Amino acid sequence: MINAIIFDLDLTLVDSLEASTIGINMVAREFGLPEVTKEQTLKAMPLPDKIFWRNFWGTYDESWNAFFKSRVIPEVTHLCGLYPGAEDILQSAKQKGLLLAIATNRVNPWIDLALMNIAKYFDTAVGASDVPNPKPEPDMLLAVLRQLGVEASSSIYVGDTAGDMKCAAGAGLRGLGLLQGGCTQDELMQAGAFAVRPTLSEGRDLLGC
Repeated sequence: MINAIIFDLDLTLVDSLEASTIGINMVAREFGLPEVTKEQTLKAMPLPDKIFWRNFWGTYDESWNAFFKSRVIPEVTHLCGLYPGAEDILQSAKQKGLLLAIATNRVNPWIDLALMNIAKYFDTAVGASDVPNPKPEPDMLLAVLRQLGVEASSSIYVGDTAGDMKCAAGAGLRGLGLLQGGCTQDELMQAGAFAVRPTLSEGRDLLGC
């Protein structure tokens, strides 16, 4: 029986690839750096902040991150859209009394959820700055389980990367891997997924909602 569903955010609930690429290139133009492609953005999206920026330009400058958070995110978040069927899944889950949470390598996820107008669905949200170690380490999911007061055995984590599935396995949760983020079925299964579906909507049969 499932009591709680925990979601990754980017490329799981929210199609944020276009918005993220636009935002990163706003940083690039502000600081005179080379612009990036969607393919580069897709590869970097699961990474925590410092590694995320090094992935593009080989180094890290805190001013890039500060500019991105203070100036870019408020401008581009409205470009992020929920995947088809995502809000219906959230509504149905709440109606059935399931607990819902976010576990993402974003920082301050409540701000992003509010900007996307979906904060109302979630009982808790944990980001990279809330735990000692971000994904793929299990810290984030273990923190969510403590906050919700549920067991790993009655919870499921939905994500789109191998790191998401490793995080789920490390925390003792079943991991539902989605292909919509660019990983292959083999990559997700090898990382510990208990099931893989092409899209979030096609994984609904496993979520109980």
